[in-house]
Formats: sequence, structure tokens, C-alpha cells
Amino acid sequence: MLLYHGTRAAVAPGETILPVGDFAYFSPNLDAAIWAAELAEGDHNARVYRVAVNGPIEDSSRLDGYTAPPYPAMSWRTREPLTVLSEVVEWNHYHGTRAPLCAGDLIEPGHAANFGATPRRANFVYFTRTLDASIWGAELAAGESRSRIYLVEPTGPFEDDPNLTNRRFRGNPTHSFRSRAPLRVVGEVEAWEGHDPEAIRAMKEGLARLERSGVTPDDD
Repeated sequence: MLLYHGTRAAVAPGETILPVGDFAYFSPNLDAAIWAAELAEGDHNARVYRVAVNGPIEDSSRLDGYTAPPYPAMSWRTREPLTVLSEVVEWNHYHGTRAPLCAGDLIEPGHAANFGATPRRANFVYFTRTLDASIWGAELAAGESRSRIYLVEPTGPFEDDPNLTNRRFRGNPTHSFRSRAPLRVVGEVEAWEGHDPEAIRAMKEGLARLERSGVTPDDD
């Protein structure tokens, strides 16, 4: 099993990450490590490492009194140092939608927008490096078809999605991006776990409130 740790510290393979307080935290969920790296204090670049655990572990999310944050979080922990195996430098890119697509298809700007006032054409195509963010995109997408998540490749320059970057959290913790160039579909993610129906309903209600108050997506 791959285990990950997110931080802003520069650590070389073979070096250790010491516990902070009583524990060193890590996760088998890459999204959780990405969030931890982006939210870590400091001004250095956010980094995610593959790590090995050198002692007993426990999942703190299963302990009495644990309160889950509103984002994926590193909850596995150990009292021993973590050993760094390597840094994650290559990323999958995901796109969540309800459109049926095949490998080799292009997802281009100009399609009907999923969010904001309708009818409206999107000037960008959007994608993310975190599976959780793409799941939200698929679940919140307009239409009645089943939600789908695709592995994609950007075919041109891209930038941080300003609708998410430096909003509720600093930086771009969801690793969400947009491009005026098409995305090329390279495959579909078949196995993924959706959000709780209550969480989806709450998210949709929040988006509806924003629309009623005149808040529109930045898509220019």
C-alpha cells in the first residue's frame, strides 16, 4: 500500500519526518496529503512524499471524539518517524462530468456550463489533480446521465482555477486548473466512492444561494 505525507519541508529520500508533538501523520489517500501540504504553515512549496512507517499505526478518524474536517485529511498516525521513499512529482489529471466519452475524445471549451447562470457557454475546460475534487465535479454536473470521472491530458497551457484558488483556503488545495485548450481523454476511473447524499444536497443548496445572491463563476 502506498502511503503519503504532505508538508512544506524539503526532505530527501532516506531522510525521516519526525513526529510533531506525539505523532507523525500520513495517509493512504493522496488527496489528503495534498491538502495537508497546501495547508501547512510556511512559504516554501507544498510537497507530497511517499513514506514508509517504522512502527505501530492507528487511524485517528476511528477514535472517539474525532471531528472530521470538511476536506480529505491525513488521519493515520504513528509515534515513530516516517522514512521518505520519494517525492510525488508526476500527477494524474481528472475531469468529472456526466458526458459519455471514450479514450482519445477531446473535451473542449464552448460546452454548456455546469455552474452559474444558464444558459451559458464555458470559456475554459476544467480539471484537477485530486480525485475528490473531480468527484464533486461529476456529482454536481448538469444533466441526468450517471456521473463519470475521466483521466485526461491537457493539450495546452493551463492556470489555477480562480474560482477555488485562495478562496476558502489559501493556495490551490484542490489542485484545480483550467485551460482554453482541449483536454484529451486517456481513460475512465471505474472505481470511486461518491459523497453522502446529504453532503451533495448541502453543496447544491450552497451553490444555489450564491447564484441567487449574484455571485457568478470567473470564466472570462
